[in-house]
Amino acid sequence: MLYAVVLGGAVWAGFRLIAERGSIGNQRVPVATITALVVVGVPTLIQLTAVPSLLGHLERDRNLIGDGEMWRLATALVAQDGGPGGAVFNLVSLAFVGAVAERIWGSARWTLIALVSGVAGELWGLLVQPVGAGNSVVVFGLAASVAVTAVRGGNRATCVVAAVCLLVAGALLLTADIHGGAAAAGAGCGLALDRQRSAERHATDEVRRSS
Repeated sequence: MLYAVVLGGAVWAGFRLIAERGSIGNQRVPVATITALVVVGVPTLIQLTAVPSLLGHLERDRNLIGDGEMWRLATALVAQDGGPGGAVFNLVSLAFVGAVAERIWGSARWTLIALVSGVAGELWGLLVQPVGAGNSVVVFGLAASVAVTAVRGGNRATCVVAAVCLLVAGALLLTADIHGGAAAAGAGCGLALDRQRSAERHATDEVRRSS
């Protein structure tokens, strides 16, 4: 239920923000989201249909990572530990949240947020969930980044919904949920990028006024 509040609320707030601001970016095709779906979807399909043992070779495992298998911090993002149902949820969530986030951030910033959230989520997972896999940490990071920019730039209703998303994400962090750590990283990254974008707009406006 808490997961649905974070993800669903972020998608709603993101759509509202796009509607309020008009076209935030010129990009219409979510290239980064589609690429991520392929990168995650292919090994997930292989794992679930042909090579179930692939999960054991790719998942996050604190003991094995401690023994030097550092690549698991990345490969855990393209395997699924929740079976077919969990895989479908993770991929569908990535499609919806990813597309909204990419419309707001663009492909480059989207990719940065996704990478930061994914790695941070895996590192947090070493503490709270030593063994596991799934792209959901990336999705929660993107969702939190959307919520942050909606709080900063949306109208009252959008801001309230986005704030609720962030509060619930904070509760996940306090209860040592792996998604809470990823959301915290995504929120921090989103805040920094939104401030940078605001500064760039301000500088552009100053140049136009002075010319």
